[in-house]
Amino acid sequence: MGKLRVAVIMGGTSSERAISLSTGRQIVAALDPQKYDVLALDAAALSGGGAAALPAAAPTLGSSQDAAGMELAPLDVGRVAVPEGGLRPDVAFIALHGKGGEDGTIQGMLELLGIPYTGSGVLASALAMDKAMTKRLLRAEGIPVPGELIVRGLRAWDPVAAAARIQESFGFPVIVKPNAQGSTIGCTIVRGARELDAAVREALRHDTVALVEQYLEGVEITAGLLGNDEPQVLPLIEIVPRGGFYDYEAKYAPGGSAHIIPARIPEEAAAVAREHARACHVLLGCRGMSRVDMILSEGTPCVLEVNTIPGMTPTSLLPEAARAAGISFPRLLDLLIGFALEAHVGQAQ
Repeated sequence: MGKLRVAVIMGGTSSERAISLSTGRQIVAALDPQKYDVLALDAAALSGGGAAALPAAAPTLGSSQDAAGMELAPLDVGRVAVPEGGLRPDVAFIALHGKGGEDGTIQGMLELLGIPYTGSGVLASALAMDKAMTKRLLRAEGIPVPGELIVRGLRAWDPVAAAARIQESFGFPVIVKPNAQGSTIGCTIVRGARELDAAVREALRHDTVALVEQYLEGVEITAGLLGNDEPQVLPLIEIVPRGGFYDYEAKYAPGGSAHIIPARIPEEAAAVAREHARACHVLLGCRGMSRVDMILSEGTPCVLEVNTIPGMTPTSLLPEAARAAGISFPRLLDLLIGFALEAHVGQAQ
C-alpha cells in the first residue's frame, strides 16, 4: 500500500486565522513522511482573501520542508475535485478554526466532493459552533451549563432591561462573548450593569448574536476525547491562567497559563466530568476528536463549551492530554486520520 495523500487545510479568513496557521504548521511538520504525502492548502482562496499574503506555489508532494517556512497553495476546489491528477487528496486534515472552518461549511464542501476529512461532520460542527444551541441541547439532557441571556443584534437591545433580567436570573458578574466565535475573541468579564452595554457591543462586532453568560467561580478543567461512536476520554487537564482569566494571551502565549495533568480535583468530580464530556461528544455527534471545557463550581462540573477542532499549537490542550495518555503527537495525527477514514467508510455503507 502506497502513501496516503493528505491535504492539510488551514488559514482561512476568520479572526482565528493566525491560530489556524500555527495549528496547520504543527500538523504538517509532524506528519510522518514515510506514511503521507502532504500538501498544505490555504482556505482563504475560497473567498478570495488572504492567500495573496502567502507564497502561491504548492510544495512538492513528498518533499521535506521546514514548517516555519512552509509554502501554502490556494484551496482550488476545481483541482481538489479532480479524481486523477490535480490536487485531490485521500483525506483532508482540517486545521481551521472559527467561521468557515469549524462551523460545518468546509465539512459540507468536502462531503460534496466525497473526500474523507478529520473531525466532526456538518451537523455536529454547526451545533458546537453555536454556543446557545449547544447549551439548549445539553440542558435538555440534564448536563449542567451556566445561565445565559441571548442578545440577537442591537435593534431591540435594551441594556437597562437586560441588566434587570440578569439580576433576577443569576446576577453579576457575567461574561459576554460572541455566540459563534472561539479563542475568547470578543469576550469581556462584566462586573456590573454599567459595563454591560459596551461589552455586548464589542461581542456583536464579531458576531450577529451575543451571549451574556453567568460567570462561575471555580477550577477550570478540560477533557479531550478521541474516537467516533465510542470516544476515549483523555486525562483531565486543570487550567490555571497566569492573569486569572483564560483569555487569548493565556491560551496562546508561552507561559500564559499552567496546565496541570491530571486535574487536582476529587475523583468523584473527575468521574462526573469525564461522563459529561463523553455525553457531550455523543449527543452532538462529534467524530474523531473533541474538547469539552468545564468549570468545577461548588463541587459540580459545569460544561462551558464543546470544541470540535481543538488547537494543535505548542501550547494546545488536546496534544498535551494525549501525551499524558502515552500518545505522541505523530501518533495522535495517525489516529485522527484513521478515524476520518473509518467515518467515511461508515457513511458509504
